[in-house]
Amino acid sequence: MLSRRGAQWATIGFAHGEQNNYNAATNPKGIVSFANAENSLMHDDLTGFINEHNDFDKRCCAYGEGYTGTLCLRRAMAAHLNAHFHPANNIGPEEITFAAGVTYLNEASTLILCDPDQNDGIMLGRPVYGAFARDLAMRTNIHLEYVSVGDTDQFSPSCVAGFESGFEAAKARGTNIKALMICNPHNPLGRCYSRETLIGLLRLCASKGIHLISDEIYALSVYERHDRESETFTSIRAIDPTGIIDPSQVHVLYGMSKDFGASGMRLGCIISQNEEFTRATRATCRFSSPSQFSMDLATKFLEDQEFVAKFLKRSHHCLLQSRLLVEDLLFQEGISYSQKGNAGFFLWLDLSAFLPLHETGGDGWAAQRLLTDRFSKAGVIMSTGAEYRAPSPGRFRLVFCVDPDTLKEGIRR
Repeated sequence: MLSRRGAQWATIGFAHGEQNNYNAATNPKGIVSFANAENSLMHDDLTGFINEHNDFDKRCCAYGEGYTGTLCLRRAMAAHLNAHFHPANNIGPEEITFAAGVTYLNEASTLILCDPDQNDGIMLGRPVYGAFARDLAMRTNIHLEYVSVGDTDQFSPSCVAGFESGFEAAKARGTNIKALMICNPHNPLGRCYSRETLIGLLRLCASKGIHLISDEIYALSVYERHDRESETFTSIRAIDPTGIIDPSQVHVLYGMSKDFGASGMRLGCIISQNEEFTRATRATCRFSSPSQFSMDLATKFLEDQEFVAKFLKRSHHCLLQSRLLVEDLLFQEGISYSQKGNAGFFLWLDLSAFLPLHETGGDGWAAQRLLTDRFSKAGVIMSTGAEYRAPSPGRFRLVFCVDPDTLKEGIRR
């Protein structure tokens, strides 16, 4: 017999086992996956760099400096963040804690800030990255408060009132909101919060006495468009907190997985000026310590900022070209999508017009599940709006940074 939590975890599925990915030449009947947010367009560039710099040091065979990131890696990351995130106050290596991926640091943040026996919770806007539900709550049993801002632009200062209403509604039900978590740039909408909006959210958190956690994992995957105005990324650390919020209430998540196409490295970090929070995070990292080999490679990569600049320039070009291609393919098929935004690896599709409502008695969510099943049988996988807490059925997240042949075949299917 399992414990209650063990039995609950046994119902949660994760990728496990050999993949059956589509390849036009070698596996034409394979699955086209538009689900995993990986920038495979840059894997050859990253592989080339790693193979040129892969001089395995015997120190990588040892525990080394411990569980929370080598000093040379933290120094390299601090220099990288100071160069690209333009913080109001320079970030030092002691503010940075590494673990085996941002996924774990999501959970660690919740463990540190929330007590399940006190009805504590985290507030998020919706739609939002679907795996937060597992990352933040699967093992912590805290509450997640998903806030809809209705017709209000989630990225404009007017959204602050919606989050304040969500905070008060949760409080009225007995949930103690301990933090607001945002994705900037946003997953799945591919948009960036304006500086004014970020200031408004900081002021809200200050007034409620809660933390703000900014997931900035797509910070440098913002590509400029030439056919319309482009949004720009502003890090929460680029805002001077003086007179706005105590900086100890503000934390940033970042890592190697998205901007550098290195999800397999399993390297994420949290940046915080809160010394107690940082010490607590490092205590938990014993259970999710990063690989010495991965840290060695990441250090070499980040220290070569000339290569990083070239890598990011090429990444932006590839993302834009893939985005333009998928937009053209979707237009030809009469498929709608959210056209705003120029960040991340995905489009937010609107397939509500194709929901088989007549087969589900008008139940939109049941119709979405039925449509999802038909996609799967046709050999296409996408994340659904239900997973991302979309307010209404018919939404799907399509990851477009795959090779052109795969993109065309997936849209055809």
